[in-house]
Amino acid sequence: MNLARMELARQDWDSITCGCKQPARHLVEPLESAIDGRPGALRALDGHVFIQSILMPPAPAVCSVVMAMLADGVRPSRREEVMWAILWFAAGEEDGDSVDSGYYWRCFETIRDGLWLLYREFLNPEDMPHAHLDDILDIVEWDAPRLAHYRARR
Repeated sequence: MNLARMELARQDWDSITCGCKQPARHLVEPLESAIDGRPGALRALDGHVFIQSILMPPAPAVCSVVMAMLADGVRPSRREEVMWAILWFAAGEEDGDSVDSGYYWRCFETIRDGLWLLYREFLNPEDMPHAHLDDILDIVEWDAPRLAHYRARR
């Protein structure tokens, strides 16, 4: 079993209300498809995990699954979509009317905890320069000299 599947199984999807107002259990299937490498599976979560730039209640759980996918290793053909999803979590916003704030910070912390995974992808010589990844690092890296150092060696 891989990390992404472990993280997917760890979540209590029935207790999370999806952006479509249903229990988030229906997100398991598209996430399994994403883990299996189906193109477009993560983008299909738009309207459920985020609506426009607003993060919905499933965002922290889905973010942890996506970061676990990154830890498992992402095929070059899948990198763009995975980085797109991580950027959505990193740049997301919270609805000012939400009773439960904190979706953004929970996602941010999950991404920040995986900082070295992001740098691994950033320095991957087989990967072409990736705008999403550069934008993610701009958001989550607090150590500007370190980021400049890595950018100079890219």
